[in-house]
Amino acid sequence: MTAIAPDLRAVLAGIADVLIPAAQGMPSATEAGVPEALLDEVVRARPDLAAPLVEVLTAVATDDAATAVARLRAGAVPGFDTVAVVVAGGYLMSPRVMAELGYPGQEAKIVDPDDVIRTLHDGLLDPVIERGPIYRPTPGTGESR
Repeated sequence: MTAIAPDLRAVLAGIADVLIPAAQGMPSATEAGVPEALLDEVVRARPDLAAPLVEVLTAVATDDAATAVARLRAGAVPGFDTVAVVVAGGYLMSPRVMAELGYPGQEAKIVDPDDVIRTLHDGLLDPVIERGPIYRPTPGTGESR
């Protein structure tokens, strides 16, 4: 696993706070811990992001945070998607952020296949039924809706 050096974590902290500043009672990315323990969690979950992240942070290390984000967004330095995934992913892994959002995280929901009637009465499928069928035609059939 690629380690993220403290100096690059500092670069990420600045970028992260430009992407996710504190607002409306929500913590900034650094207040949530994105460039610290949450970065380690993201890299553990997505080790494929570590090396590209180091590359991107090294490329913008001499920029101030706002300039770095502007360059990344403009594509002058490739890797905006990598940084955005790491920052947003880490932010949403923060227990504080999850609590503020009322997001419990991913939960396993057991579906009883014999309980389809109740599911229909609960309205779970109402938006789908109201929308009607939409799909891409199977090649060669020429049908679509």
